[in-house]
Amino acid sequence: MRNPNGFGGIYKLTGNRRKPYVARITTGWTDEGKQIYKNLGTYRNYKEAMQALTDYNSNPYDLDATKITFSEIYEKWSELKYPKLSTPMVLAYKNAYRACKPLYSTLFTTIKKHQIQTLINESQKTYNGRVRIKLLISQLFNYAIENDLVTKNYCMYVDLGEKPDKVLSRVPFSPEEIELLYKSLHVYRYTDTILMLIFSGLRPSELLLLETKNVFLDENYFICGIKTSSSKNRRVPISRFVRPFFEKYYNEAIKCNSKYLLVNTEGSNMKYSNYNRDKFHRIMEQLEMKHMPHDGRHSFATYMSQCDANKVCTQLIMGHRPQLLIDQTYVHKTVKDLQREIDKLEEIFDLDKMMSLISSRYYENNYQYLTFSSIDNLLIKKTS
Repeated sequence: MRNPNGFGGIYKLTGNRRKPYVARITTGWTDEGKQIYKNLGTYRNYKEAMQALTDYNSNPYDLDATKITFSEIYEKWSELKYPKLSTPMVLAYKNAYRACKPLYSTLFTTIKKHQIQTLINESQKTYNGRVRIKLLISQLFNYAIENDLVTKNYCMYVDLGEKPDKVLSRVPFSPEEIELLYKSLHVYRYTDTILMLIFSGLRPSELLLLETKNVFLDENYFICGIKTSSSKNRRVPISRFVRPFFEKYYNEAIKCNSKYLLVNTEGSNMKYSNYNRDKFHRIMEQLEMKHMPHDGRHSFATYMSQCDANKVCTQLIMGHRPQLLIDQTYVHKTVKDLQREIDKLEEIFDLDKMMSLISSRYYENNYQYLTFSSIDNLLIKKTS
């Protein structure tokens, strides 16, 4: 039976070939009236070639798109996606892309489930790493589907393996440890940032990404947030326990014309990995404490609960969505309301004592603000 006009045709190649049948379509005509063909591909038998022709005619696609590689799809997708994402999310996707190097030059339309599965199995030993790779490739497949390059997202069939049980242990800083941090302000640079996390409930990344334009010292609050809609652009009051630290970093940032409140020793935005490895953990080792950066956030939640602070206010300060629908919809809190609740921490900690430690170890004895040219962990005087 003859194919309809414009449907395409099939012919068989000579010789002993694994896929001898060629499916092709007519894409135009020469000036002499001859047909211009483009091949859809080669196939093992006539039935497969006919199926390819049928699939193409039921859902035509741009044949030139079959020449686009994995890397080219990523570049097109990232140009559209990255401007809408937070910096941590962009970094996570970029890390996942680096793990996809074996697929860089692979034609995207030829990528199948087994290739993705092999890549994930061989490139990442951690479950979270496998999740990030699968998420990136799935996003690329969705982009390709939207642009009629492919018809199926093979990531839905990829097995990430068994999800391990969470073993993270979050331990709040004890009152004694918090006092020791105040006593060490003059010894280890960035000790004050740990206290800023404890008394604000911020995620470490939120503090590192906080911009000076969003710090309003006159009104005693700042605007920050990453991740969810409840977390982004939230107003956080500045506790009196850490206001001097915010003033210090704000003055330093303005002096060196920095966009960010916290910067590294070169005056540029400090990365989380740098802060975690070279600042936080070095201080923990020196003070013989065992904590993670996020323990500051857990400390804040713990002590806000101990002083019976309003739960909705605590959730708003930390960027959590209120649990009850009535709180989400009908309860509205001002910055003054949040300030009043965060000030309840003074019922647990001795503000006068902490301010005295700041005064004696942060400003006096010719102590000056640390400059960005200073050496990390600069020892100004020994802890007494």
